[in-house]
Amino acid sequence: MPLLLLWSWLLTQLGGQFTQQPAEPAVRFEIVNAGFTVQGTLGGLQAMGQFDPAQLAQAHIRATVPVSTIQTGISLRDKHLQKPDYFDAAQFPVLSMQSTAFRSLGGGQYEGTFTLTIKGISHEVRVPFTVSAARELQGSFHLNRLDYGIGKSSLVLANDVAVSLRTKLAEGP
Repeated sequence: MPLLLLWSWLLTQLGGQFTQQPAEPAVRFEIVNAGFTVQGTLGGLQAMGQFDPAQLAQAHIRATVPVSTIQTGISLRDKHLQKPDYFDAAQFPVLSMQSTAFRSLGGGQYEGTFTLTIKGISHEVRVPFTVSAARELQGSFHLNRLDYGIGKSSLVLANDVAVSLRTKLAEGP
């Protein structure tokens, strides 16, 4: 889930200094629960940094998103996800991502390496993304929720979380 947030932030930041212009939730996630795919979003993404494809060594991005913005379409579930056994929003109110490196994959495709922190637990994640001529960024990745202490092992709830990001980049100063 947090990776999606970071990805959204990354996408909005390409091309110098950047600001995000979300027309809709930029961070989306999917997880299988009881055989059904549950979709959700995270809002309130805050991102800052620089991204110039011609100077990837100097690029840097940091993004945060409030855990309290999780929406899955069922308010009871959303409230449960705030509790200590899942995201523990009281103790860890934000998810964060900090870039450590970028590389070009060619053809407007890039990969960012980020430190993703959820519930005080940090892991390196690689996020592939594309940037179109219209400055629209899109990317997706997967994470294992158990790596971040989100819930416990379950026969009903999958461990794999698919995260996708899509946003339009504003022209930076």
